[in-house]
Amino acid sequence: MIYDKVRATRMMRVVLDVTEGALDLATRPGGEMALRLPAMEAEKKMRSFAAKGDVDAMYNEYVQLLKLGPTVGTILERHHHKSFESEFYRLFKIYLEPDERS
Repeated sequence: MIYDKVRATRMMRVVLDVTEGALDLATRPGGEMALRLPAMEAEKKMRSFAAKGDVDAMYNEYVQLLKLGPTVGTILERHHHKSFESEFYRLFKIYLEPDERS
């Protein structure tokens, strides 16, 4: 297991970039209410892992978010917002960075 609060914080920023756009769309009048619950759940889980600095768990949870289906990503991309799919490489790059303690 990898515990690194700095990387976890940076990975959390990726998640927040996606969920902020999703929640913005969900709260607009006539918005996409289907985005609200998945965005809030993803943010809640990722915040708990980030608080511990558990980078492995964050990466695994992100992959699970991608497996749930393209519905959220399709809606976000249609409205020109970042999606979990579009930001995967950014998160993966952070995950693969060498451990600074070594």
